[in-house]
Amino acid sequence: MTRRRRVSGPVGRGTATHPYFTQSERASTVPAVGTLDDTISSLDDVVDGCAAEQDRIGYFAAMYLAVTNTVRDRIGAGYFADGPRMERFVTAFAGRYLDALSAWRAGKPCPASWTLAFDTAGNQRPIVLQHLLLGMNAHINLDLGVTAADLGDGGTLDAVKADFDAVNDVLGQLVDGCQGALDEVSPWMSLADRIGGRGDETMIRFSLVAARRQAWSVATMLSGLHGDARTRRVAAVDATAELVGRAVAHPGFAASAALLIVRARERTKPADVMRLLAAVRPAVRTG
Repeated sequence: MTRRRRVSGPVGRGTATHPYFTQSERASTVPAVGTLDDTISSLDDVVDGCAAEQDRIGYFAAMYLAVTNTVRDRIGAGYFADGPRMERFVTAFAGRYLDALSAWRAGKPCPASWTLAFDTAGNQRPIVLQHLLLGMNAHINLDLGVTAADLGDGGTLDAVKADFDAVNDVLGQLVDGCQGALDEVSPWMSLADRIGGRGDETMIRFSLVAARRQAWSVATMLSGLHGDARTRRVAAVDATAELVGRAVAHPGFAASAALLIVRARERTKPADVMRLLAAVRPAVRTG
């Protein structure tokens, strides 16, 4: 049985608004995030605390910090049609991750897909890519669709779809940078691509495209549900995401054996991996 680790250090400041929190827990567990700057500060706290403890939970947090910093930069540059609305979307989206981490650290109910990701961080066997994919799985297959549905309640999903696509565009544009960081810390990362059977397309890019379709399907489905019916459906989506995560964490004997070879060449300290991932920015494309 996997033992839940309680990690010391900052817990994050996400507003707990999800079915696995009671109203009293919302008041006592985490203070509210009001702005995107607050969100980035919370992610910084998570990464700093994980780096100090060499805690692999910080891998996904560092990559997510790079995503959120990129969104903030683009809001400031007028990249999005509605900057304030985009800020609300990204803040709510990040809040689900921060809430899940806060709940898991406090030993409180946490989505199964996130519990799997956080518990696996205590296992040294998975490669860096597997840890990232576990976080992406929970955050996109579960959180992204729920966030879009929540923000679309009482209105149309059309405006939310624009924000949904914009977030996914940023994620996609950061893939190359993340792959470069992974190549630096995992010299045999190309073997992982071959294990995934994707040819020139990296496992991260493939997972992102598939998860994006799934997340919008979840948002559309949840938008017409309320109360217990919605809570049950979110739990079902979480259960499905957990199954996907288990396939990532335990891909079978042959793949696991090959990944052990990749893992043997990953000798960079977790804190240095986090530093590289947090520094990723979209590649500048010309032509």
